[in-house]
Amino acid sequence: MLTPQGAGQITTAPLAVAGRVGLVLAGGAGQRFDPSGKRYKLVQPLPDGRAVVRAACEALLPWVDAVVVVCGARQAEIANALAGLAWQAVPCPDAARGMGATLKHGIAATPAASGWVVALADMPFLAAGDIGAVVQALAAGARIARPRHEGVPGHPVGFSADCRNALLALDDAQGAGPWLRQQADITWVAGGPGVVRDVDVPADLG
Repeated sequence: MLTPQGAGQITTAPLAVAGRVGLVLAGGAGQRFDPSGKRYKLVQPLPDGRAVVRAACEALLPWVDAVVVVCGARQAEIANALAGLAWQAVPCPDAARGMGATLKHGIAATPAASGWVVALADMPFLAAGDIGAVVQALAAGARIARPRHEGVPGHPVGFSADCRNALLALDDAQGAGPWLRQQADITWVAGGPGVVRDVDVPADLG
């Protein structure tokens, strides 16, 4: 069990976090969940009472050296939902451009990282074993590690530091998907249903 760095702070400066960083991408507006924007999906409660983003971060905490949330305009709501956890956040001014912009911002903000475990803030149903398998693959030397459930690729995705330049060159809108499909050296690990289950509409909260 690791003791993650950070104590709940939001900063625009590069973070002095070392080791393996859990990047939680939380820049989306969640408009399919509520087109009006009144109900921000990442802070909605799951059946156990935890906010969606809190569950996503808590799942990562035992497996990484630091949890860094890359957020958009609703950073204050995220900070409130994560009260009491060890986390840090970096606002992404270009979050509206797409997931690629958010991911690149997180990579750039963590220059001392030895690798990243990239999770999505709207995927709160990950089992410990799903994350552990990705982390163990990275520790064994994988350049990229990704879970797969019944043939469907999922999250979180693990990247070694060797991927840094490639990740920083991703398209803002498309994110890592097209680039990942071109990589022949992905280490695939078995994942449970949580690696492909997200919260898109209210019925997905469980």
